[in-house]
Amino acid sequence: MVLALGGVTYAQSQADAEAAKPKPQRIVNRVAAVVNGRPITSSEVRARLEPYVRELMALYPRGGGRFNGELIKAKKTVLDELIERELVLSDFEGRGMRVPDTAIEAEINRRILTHYNGKRDELLEHLRRNGMTYSEFRDAVRKESTVGMLRNSRFDRDIPPTPDEIRAEYAATKYDYRDITKDSVRYEKMLLPFETFGDPNETYEEKMERAVQLVESIQRGEISFADAAILHSRDEFAAEGGQWPFRRRCDLSVDFANIVFAAPKGKLVGPIPSASGFTIVRVQEVKRATPPSLKSAGVKARVEDSVRRKKTEERYREWIKRLRDKAVIRTYI
Repeated sequence: MVLALGGVTYAQSQADAEAAKPKPQRIVNRVAAVVNGRPITSSEVRARLEPYVRELMALYPRGGGRFNGELIKAKKTVLDELIERELVLSDFEGRGMRVPDTAIEAEINRRILTHYNGKRDELLEHLRRNGMTYSEFRDAVRKESTVGMLRNSRFDRDIPPTPDEIRAEYAATKYDYRDITKDSVRYEKMLLPFETFGDPNETYEEKMERAVQLVESIQRGEISFADAAILHSRDEFAAEGGQWPFRRRCDLSVDFANIVFAAPKGKLVGPIPSASGFTIVRVQEVKRATPPSLKSAGVKARVEDSVRRKKTEERYREWIKRLRDKAVIRTYI
């Protein structure tokens, strides 16, 4: 499978475990788009797109038309978000508004907790894979925080939320404010190592096809997940038929956690490629962390902000359309 993302090709094409890892390469940080003279780099696009790509690879291991279609939609969404950011910044340029450094650090810490299980090293590894420096990432967060502040100053303070609106919004979204690192999940899982799965002389693609066929055999009821795990898996709970106990999100790798917590209950997911082999997983139960109360520090302010944004979304979108209509936008990917 070969993916062309923002000017970089990701390929996995060898038979053994080492060759399955992406080969070291110098990532060229090309310009992905220009908005009123303001560049958007390919590293920004890659960094935002990578989680989508990994989930799509797990859902559509053979690639194909469905995979490519979903990838194109995700790439368009990411690029549109970045273009919108630059449109707003361009319109407000020179007005002297500045987000405090403390607010930027707080937003970075929130993202680490939300997207990287609270692990800063995972964020740094994510940036490294996509050819983006921490300084560039921090600048992107600054821009996005500035856009939020500018939007608030232009729209969101016009219509204060009522107490009833705040309570209704909290009831509908309270789990969004929980500490997701305390979520836990129970699943069936098997690891199919490159060294022991299939014929040692098979290519990577042949092993992948064999793993896909195993998934299809389980789906057709020709073999149970437990029997397949006992026969093929080589991990801690293989002898128990791949039945894993509840595990906290913070104890899982970020990529794997993102996949299993997004997977529908009872749906086979995989084979998911890694440096050591293929993983097949089926989620059995998810327990979400207890949401904070409306009185918890910062929660009410976030709920109020959400209400304001929803009430002003239509006017905001009309404004963005006007900015886009008069802007000079060039895309290169």
